[in-house]
Amino acid sequence: MQSESGKATDILTIDTGMRGDQAITGAFIVRGEKTALVETGPKATVDNVLSGLAEAGVESIDWIVVTHIHLDHAGAAGTLARRWPEARVAVHELGAPHLTDPSKLWASARRIYGDAMEELWGGIDPVPSDRITVLSDGEVIALGGRTLRAVETPGHARHHHALLDDSTGALFAGDALGVRLPDVGINRPATPPPEFDLDQAIGSIKRIRDLDAESVWLTHFGPSDRGVNPATPAEACDEAIESLSRWDEWVRAGLKQSREPEAVTRFVVERSREALESSLGPREVDRLELTTSYSMNVSGHMRAIDRAEAPSTS
Repeated sequence: MQSESGKATDILTIDTGMRGDQAITGAFIVRGEKTALVETGPKATVDNVLSGLAEAGVESIDWIVVTHIHLDHAGAAGTLARRWPEARVAVHELGAPHLTDPSKLWASARRIYGDAMEELWGGIDPVPSDRITVLSDGEVIALGGRTLRAVETPGHARHHHALLDDSTGALFAGDALGVRLPDVGINRPATPPPEFDLDQAIGSIKRIRDLDAESVWLTHFGPSDRGVNPATPAEACDEAIESLSRWDEWVRAGLKQSREPEAVTRFVVERSREALESSLGPREVDRLELTTSYSMNVSGHMRAIDRAEAPSTS
């Protein structure tokens, strides 16, 4: 459990312990007169979230808020909703149906993770439809003395919101800025198939930058101004745009040599290690792979490139 310095002193970070490692995926406690949990982690680590809430003295939750419905962000939403039957679950309007009936979400993830699904994610419990509050761009969750405002930020996924805390100026970025682990200090984009869109992702980051937030909090992991290479919100946004653009260039260059995903991934690994990761130890590189792998990112870029270059049917 961590409390933060600066204006966001009453925001607490729970380390979900995802994949058995520390500082990979966070959930955040935001308290006004009511209490919100922003992000849930996967169901596989829900006991760690419950322990973190108990350590913080949180006896009940009024709101369970997710930036998007991917399993590392919302996988425990249904489980926590059962634990606190009065809590509302707030989610993007495009994601809401998949929390009510997560069968398609689970099947889509299985195509990526295969036999590792249960170990990684631990299943997913549905959220009753009458417990869900659907959020659109600009809508707010009132916590009493502070609000969380939904900010439409597609690109990583169509069903993605960032959330701006008006009390502290803290912005919970979900995966819109990719991954920035405090002990690694470099940005790796998060570009999973099938919905990743480069132009939308960059547009969303620019929107976040224009909000002039006091701090940005990445689900992977924590405020950008902590760790070995601290960055202001504007610096973190610029770094994320540069990272996305660099990966797009690498994937396109790899595709000129081969259309095989494995070959393109090997090409990107070589470029990334030459440009960014030569100064990192094996432990740091492995930690990046725990959050978003080379192969997944390359697959997302390849899908997006193929989609953009497909002949128009109109």
